[in-house]
Amino acid sequence: MVNIRWWPFFVVLVAAIPRGGLAAETARPARLLVVTVTTGFRHASINTAEPVLEELGRSSGLFHVDFLRLPPGRPQQPKAPQRGKDVGDDDWKKQEDTFKAEQQRFREADVVWQNALEEQFAKVFAPESLATFDGIIFASTTGELPLPDITGFLDWIRSGKAFIGFHAATDTLKSSDAYIEMVGGCFAGHPWNGGGEHAFVVHEPGHRVAAMFPERFRWKDEIYQYDQRYKPENLRVLVSLDMQGSSPKEPWHVPVSWVREYGKGRVFSTNFGHNDATWKEPMFQKHMAEGIAWALGRFDVPTTPNADVQAAEYLRSVVAAAAAATGCDADELRAKAAARITKDGAWAAGLRPMLLEIRTMKNTEDRVAAYAKVIAAIEGP
Repeated sequence: MVNIRWWPFFVVLVAAIPRGGLAAETARPARLLVVTVTTGFRHASINTAEPVLEELGRSSGLFHVDFLRLPPGRPQQPKAPQRGKDVGDDDWKKQEDTFKAEQQRFREADVVWQNALEEQFAKVFAPESLATFDGIIFASTTGELPLPDITGFLDWIRSGKAFIGFHAATDTLKSSDAYIEMVGGCFAGHPWNGGGEHAFVVHEPGHRVAAMFPERFRWKDEIYQYDQRYKPENLRVLVSLDMQGSSPKEPWHVPVSWVREYGKGRVFSTNFGHNDATWKEPMFQKHMAEGIAWALGRFDVPTTPNADVQAAEYLRSVVAAAAAATGCDADELRAKAAARITKDGAWAAGLRPMLLEIRTMKNTEDRVAAYAKVIAAIEGP
């Protein structure tokens, strides 16, 4: 398995994109709106992502960017006081009164700031404004962004525009099933943290949007899992977490990068991008460049959803977790499962209801019993 090494100070994009390589495929640079607004957790790597994206577009000749950022002057929410054991009633009341006054001032200032944010979105996401862009990038956006018309925004993408989502784009607008359906997945935790090195598998090494990665590699970044609104029948997954080489070992499929058609529009999403170093990595920059170029319609690649491929990876993840929990031989089980999949490509997909049920189980004994059923299915006639 290849171990990717980081080059923290190497931001030059020549290694990521040969000069003129992508520019030759388009006569006019596209105009992209890059949204880095967060109403939930804010990733520090956004400060690196913005200049990298701007330079990526400039050096490749592929696109120009306009940024939609947080308005300045966001008020700081006061911290509630903690009563010390030696604080008397009178002093404690003064602290509480001071905190209540600070809270009131914060609420008043926050209303002004929130109104400014909503005004920005109302202006930029107005139909006449969106019409001037070829696509949009959500770069680690989080929370419930104040889109004035989500349906209109999604219809704009369907009309033939590009949507590119990096990292926390799937931790955005979680209350909207329609948005989640478009982007492909909804954040449901990250057991694989940014400080750990995790294993990955590329399902199509020859696919242009994933060809820059080794077929199997290790990468240091934070990886999301998705809730049950994830629909494998909508997406062509190019990169997944390799559960056997990762920790913790969870019994479910964790897609990482994918493409999909969305009406006449195109969606490219990748979970990579939590760590600051990721944005500086030439291989990730190449992944970004090709994904953006495809989403803008500069070339065609296979996009038919690969539900059977995802089902097979789901089964391999369950095998990894089952082997860790029961002590059975993971290599032997994977080999048997691979033989059955080779014989019948849809066989693993038929196990999906059983595999999905395991995810809802919290009790270790229940999971072990479920693993036994999966093992029996693999070893059965």
